[in-house]
Amino acid sequence: MIGGMNNSIFKRTFFWLTQCNEYFLGRGRADFQRALLWLKRHEIHFWRRVLVSIQCTSTWLSECEEYFLGRGRDNAHRAVNEAVQLQSPHRYAKFETSDLCCLGLYELPLSQIVLAVKKERWSRAGTVLGKVLANKVRSKFGVNDYDAAQEWVVVPIPTPFLRRVMRGIDHSDIIASALAKELRLPLRRVLWQRFGSTQKTLNRAGRLRRLQRFALRRWHGASVVGKNILLVDDIRTTGATLDQASQVLRQGGAIRVAAAVICMVEK
Repeated sequence: MIGGMNNSIFKRTFFWLTQCNEYFLGRGRADFQRALLWLKRHEIHFWRRVLVSIQCTSTWLSECEEYFLGRGRDNAHRAVNEAVQLQSPHRYAKFETSDLCCLGLYELPLSQIVLAVKKERWSRAGTVLGKVLANKVRSKFGVNDYDAAQEWVVVPIPTPFLRRVMRGIDHSDIIASALAKELRLPLRRVLWQRFGSTQKTLNRAGRLRRLQRFALRRWHGASVVGKNILLVDDIRTTGATLDQASQVLRQGGAIRVAAAVICMVEK
């Protein structure tokens, strides 16, 4: 009796498992087939909606990029052009020499733009400043023709490595790069500068005491031999920086060293 009872329990359990298996698997197959039919019916419409969504997203991103980048470029051009136009040429012309040119004096709003490039990393304004300065260099130093341009090399006043890391920008290099690209002149970063106190905390005597602040980079001295060098910096305060850099370049074999700065301090 016990054996028959065990057989009946086993049969009922097996029958129940068979029904469950058939129910769930059959329902799963039916759902899967129904899903395939739905995808086949809506496949074209689905992918069309996906493509439309991608196109809308791409258009929106392009519009955002054009708005923000274009607005930044327009603002930089407008700000630099207005600041240069407000400068009086007869005021800063007396500070220029045969080997030195500038865009104006260190006064608002030009000084504010220069500080924004240096402190706030406004790189677009630095690029515009370099292009505007290139026009001044082209007329003053005569680099219009191809033969004269082959004799010139643009060299930026370097920013010390630690200060460049702390600021997150090398403002002189940005200005010099834009100037060299506008004039189609080679750009050579042949100088390096030792880290020290900032220039605004020193007077001329203190700046002159910082001798041997500049030096030629190793294996880069040959690029200045027999060349006319155009030093590029943002501000000329006392002239000590340009004098020391010019001395190093002349010792390295440069024939002539001229300088182009954005603005000069009136003293």
